[in-house]
Amino acid sequence: MSTEIETLAIDTHARRAGRRVSPALVGSVVVALLLLAYGHWRFGAVDDRVDRLHKQVIELRAANDRLGGQITTLATRVEQSDALIQKEIKSLREIPPQLAELGQSVAELRSRTDAPQRTWVRAEALYLLELAERRLRLEHDVPTAVAAMESADARLATVADPAVGEVRRQLELELAALRTVRVPDLPRVIARITTLEQQASTWPVLGVPVGSARRAPSAELPGGVLQQAWHRMAQALRDLVSLRRVEPSTVRLVTGEEESLRRQHLDLLLFAARLGAMQQDAGAFSQSLRSADAWLAQYFDPTSPGVRAARVEIGELSSIDVEPPVPEIGAAAQILQRVIRGGTTRGS
Repeated sequence: MSTEIETLAIDTHARRAGRRVSPALVGSVVVALLLLAYGHWRFGAVDDRVDRLHKQVIELRAANDRLGGQITTLATRVEQSDALIQKEIKSLREIPPQLAELGQSVAELRSRTDAPQRTWVRAEALYLLELAERRLRLEHDVPTAVAAMESADARLATVADPAVGEVRRQLELELAALRTVRVPDLPRVIARITTLEQQASTWPVLGVPVGSARRAPSAELPGGVLQQAWHRMAQALRDLVSLRRVEPSTVRLVTGEEESLRRQHLDLLLFAARLGAMQQDAGAFSQSLRSADAWLAQYFDPTSPGVRAARVEIGELSSIDVEPPVPEIGAAAQILQRVIRGGTTRGS
């Protein structure tokens, strides 16, 4: 292409030298030269682009080769993993029979270890239930009975024993019935009766004590013997007749022994009331308090503030029910006894 351009330039110079060149021809030549230059530039650009594409193709082939190698490696790894997975699956298929055998062994061991524990728990719960029944029937001790039954229910809940389900349901019913019982405050009742016993010695009895009706011995009189004798004779004459204003309720003379007997009898009545409260014997408690109130009204001064306060206190104590009605219990213990006998029979 460069040779053709040089030939065209020589012809142009020759024509210029021989004769005048036409402008149109010059323009055509210039356009042709420009077109040739543009074509050369475009061809060069295309060649460069082709070279770049060729390099990219080479790089892509290299990357493809690398990817092919990696795919081959991954395929090998996948084949190895598949073989390993198949091996693991084969080993996993052997696990369910082994687990079943292991579960059977564990169940057998658990039954062997749980049987003595269930037997012990049942026996302990039965003892607590029988203790609660005895405390309730013999001593009317509701709080202790409730505590024993709650302990029995807690012990039965520590083991998985379906056989005692009915026992626990019956025990829940009995506990609900016992919790509704209004238990009196026996320590407070006993303390109030004890206070009455301590105050009883200060309450005045009806009548005039014999000791207070007698004249107290006079002190040694001053003066001579004749003066003392005259004073004693005058005192004796004054004592022959003595006037004293008394109330109708106190006209009777009371000896010291009789006063002591009245106080001792009142002490015994209050002690019997305290003993009845301690034993939760409602009959003895009420009867002793009624007798003590009647004894106070008959033999002690009703105008005394201490006696009046004591009778009010006795009336309040008489309204307390020291032996509230309690529900029947024991059905849960009977059911548990049947469960224990059934378990013993199966065990033998």
